Amino acid sequence: MTDKPVILFGGKGGVGKTTCSAAVAACCAAAGEKTIVVTSDMTPSLSDIFEETIGDTIKQIDQNLSAVEISQEAIVARWKQRFSRDFYDILSQLIDVDALDGESRHQLLDYIGSAPSLREETMLDLIVDMVEEGNYERVIWDTAPAGETLNLLDMPRSIRKHLRAGAKVFEGLDKIGKQLIGRRSIADTMDEWIMLSDKLARFIHDKTTFVIVANPEALVVKHVIRLMKTLADYDLPVHGMVVNCIIENADSDTLRAMCRNQQEHLSELRSLADGRPVALLPRSPREITGRKALRIAGEALCRQLGIAR
Repeated sequence: MTDKPVILFGGKGGVGKTTCSAAVAACCAAAGEKTIVVTSDMTPSLSDIFEETIGDTIKQIDQNLSAVEISQEAIVARWKQRFSRDFYDILSQLIDVDALDGESRHQLLDYIGSAPSLREETMLDLIVDMVEEGNYERVIWDTAPAGETLNLLDMPRSIRKHLRAGAKVFEGLDKIGKQLIGRRSIADTMDEWIMLSDKLARFIHDKTTFVIVANPEALVVKHVIRLMKTLADYDLPVHGMVVNCIIENADSDTLRAMCRNQQEHLSELRSLADGRPVALLPRSPREITGRKALRIAGEALCRQLGIAR
């Protein structure tokens, strides 16, 4: 059983990350853990899978289960709340922001807040708050397709490097009197951002673990090879793997051939898991949707992965 409060489900697009995330969340909640499932995919499908309207405000699905589909608009709004004052102070020292009309200032902050690295930092900041506020024992994170997720996980390191360089530059501007009276210097503001990035980096390593979702297909196996290597390079913890769409009843020549092919790729995936738990999710004649079906699938996944209590 993992004691990490945040479990990230990631992998190639279309392998079933959202279904697996929702199923495990339903199981954790049924086991008595206060659980929230969060998707940061820009084309979310949690509402379809739970058969309930969710959206970008937290929706309680069951007694111990909540869900939220984080939209770009919600991320920008949170960024404005948390960081726009700092950016306004910095911009005020570089350009005459007060001379801009209200709409121009609003558009400027919207533009800055939509930058990928800032969006990703704000997303991580939101997840940290969910854990630290103590409202949830388990956060199940349905991440975007793997390339975007790895950018997000690398963000604290890259933005910290950039900020440290920037802090040195702006420290010089502060010394020659560019700071505004009664406001923090630019270097001080950037130092605070560096500390936040350090905190997010520690959180990723200390409080999260990764579950890779895959299908037993050649292209997906190649993707998993690259993903496992990248996660190892970043020293990110991997708890285990879900292999989805396993054919169980091969009652035709075509299905038997597909099954043999799957077994070869399944063997490769087990090898890549390197002793970590591998959960198998059979191909279902119907899509897994609704709380009851999700809970049943989640019980099987949690048992094989050793997740729920």
